[in-house]
Amino acid sequence: MKIVFYGAGNMASAIFIGMIENKVVKPEDIYLTSKSQKEKIKFFQDKLGVNISYDDSELLKNADYVILASKPQSFPDVAKRLRPYLEEATKIISVMAGTQIKTIRRELKSDNPIARLMPNTNAMVQHSVSGISYSENFPDKDELVELMESFGTTVVVEEDAMHNITAATGSGSAFLYYIYEKYAESLMELGFDENEAMFLTTNLVIGAGKMVEDSDLSFSQLRKNITSKRGTTEAGLDALDGEGIKSILMTTLNAAANRSEELSQDD
Repeated sequence: MKIVFYGAGNMASAIFIGMIENKVVKPEDIYLTSKSQKEKIKFFQDKLGVNISYDDSELLKNADYVILASKPQSFPDVAKRLRPYLEEATKIISVMAGTQIKTIRRELKSDNPIARLMPNTNAMVQHSVSGISYSENFPDKDELVELMESFGTTVVVEEDAMHNITAATGSGSAFLYYIYEKYAESLMELGFDENEAMFLTTNLVIGAGKMVEDSDLSFSQLRKNITSKRGTTEAGLDALDGEGIKSILMTTLNAAANRSEELSQDD
């Protein structure tokens, strides 16, 4: 199998590192190209044993998958590189936020099978949650799902739902990291030093995640199990509710989903 990555940013590297770490593909099956990140892809070549090239004819010859991981605004230039050498059997996978299948097809001027993928950087620890939508002519859907599940789990959705997937899972890790960051900062205001605050927050996050993973209980029940009537936890939760935490999160998710929709506007 030959998988070619156009772009080597955080999302792309999370995908191919996850694939390699999980031994779903061999490093020599991965080809990287990025004119703006030459040092970075050379690092991956040296560390992982992947291939790098700037010759599009070489990259696209007998390619099974091309993964488009450039910035959306750079895609027209990438498409110009692909068009002369793109083979009919090559399947196109886009991880470009907000870029519609019809836009990709228009820019490539081809009828190649196309799938949109929205993973997250948890792919590097094999825990991504990825949304996938397909063009009508996409074959071997199970093969793609198997590749994607080498670094996490997948949810197949209609393309219209990709805006919400982008907000919920593509950006979701960053929202949670921000909450953890602010929790640690709050601990420092309580009097803990920075190292103590980071240690406490990190282990709280790991422990809570492990509880969720190992338990069949709902989030609500896990919360109730440590909330005593008129106790300290209840007091803190009442304060959290008073700040409108659900409203804040909905505003956050809607902003991300709306931005995804703005990026998808087909001019």
